[in-house]
Amino acid sequence: MGAVDLTPVQPQHRFDEARLTAYLQRHLPDFKTPLTIQQFRGPTASPAFLLHTPGRNLVLRKRSQPKKGCSMAESIERDFSLLSNLHTAGMPVGQPQLVCTDDSVIGAPFYLLDFITGRQFRDPNLPGMDAKQRQAHYEAMASAMASIHALTPATTGLPSNGSGLDYLNRQITTLCEQYRTNRTEEIGAMDRLLEWLPLHVPVDDITALMHGNFRLENLIFHPSEPRIVAVLDWDLAQIGHPLADLAINCMPYRVTIPGMGSLQGTDFIETGIPGEPDYIANYCRHSSWLAIRDNGIAHWNFYLAFALFRVAVMAQGIVKRGMANGSATPALKAYGAVVRSVANQAWNLVDGGDD
Repeated sequence: MGAVDLTPVQPQHRFDEARLTAYLQRHLPDFKTPLTIQQFRGPTASPAFLLHTPGRNLVLRKRSQPKKGCSMAESIERDFSLLSNLHTAGMPVGQPQLVCTDDSVIGAPFYLLDFITGRQFRDPNLPGMDAKQRQAHYEAMASAMASIHALTPATTGLPSNGSGLDYLNRQITTLCEQYRTNRTEEIGAMDRLLEWLPLHVPVDDITALMHGNFRLENLIFHPSEPRIVAVLDWDLAQIGHPLADLAINCMPYRVTIPGMGSLQGTDFIETGIPGEPDYIANYCRHSSWLAIRDNGIAHWNFYLAFALFRVAVMAQGIVKRGMANGSATPALKAYGAVVRSVANQAWNLVDGGDD
């Protein structure tokens, strides 16, 4: 339980290890050979690798797709700059070591940071722990997310692109466009959400750093303590709205997605895992935003509906790509079911009535 998952480097991600070794000998102080490389289990769109060297382990991260409006090199430099600023601010990330924008080294720009030893959990039910341990790990997750949201946006080096309210409006516009492009069937709840969400964005305009994919799987815990020593996968980080981040983090309470863990059906009293209201209360208690810490969260159903709509749009994109490739796998059918069920759940939160 909790081991970091490693595999041999997958065929589609292999690169010239000798060339990388030569590059690191020239550019990384105290680099020693021999170098051996393994790949972390995770999304293939942004693969990560563990570099073993004598007395030192490093993480190499590259991209297969650039951020919107950026080149691949600019995207990697942005990620490296963000991690450097987070490390300086005392956030739990590995210390960045170097960034390389030269495609000739491994075929794509990349950066390196120190590897942090710890435990990683894929199942949000935390099997093998007792109730007290589970409660402590979830408390640590809520506290870590609140710490991220407490950072002054200017310290991150990320472009602000407006306020948290601007973020919600931009995201909803983009998600609506994506869904209309990828629509494969009529789903009444989705059609109503397309109309409802843009008209009901709350005016509680709070602006903060958003991780964008803050979930248990992207956290490294201390080897023996319920303490987070590293937060992974900052690819989606941007200046946005902290409550949208919290709602995305709460999705395991609400949905079951193929290949990902879920808390649906969990006995919260027996397991010690906080139910959604208790988890939200933990987050509010740690929040640096006085309005949230003192008064709780207004318009929570809107933020949940937004996060559920986001899940539905992402699942619909998978369905559309699968259909374009002539796929009819059980997994593709499961994603199709996710779109409808999640859309109905989102609509029930804000109005009611299944389709």
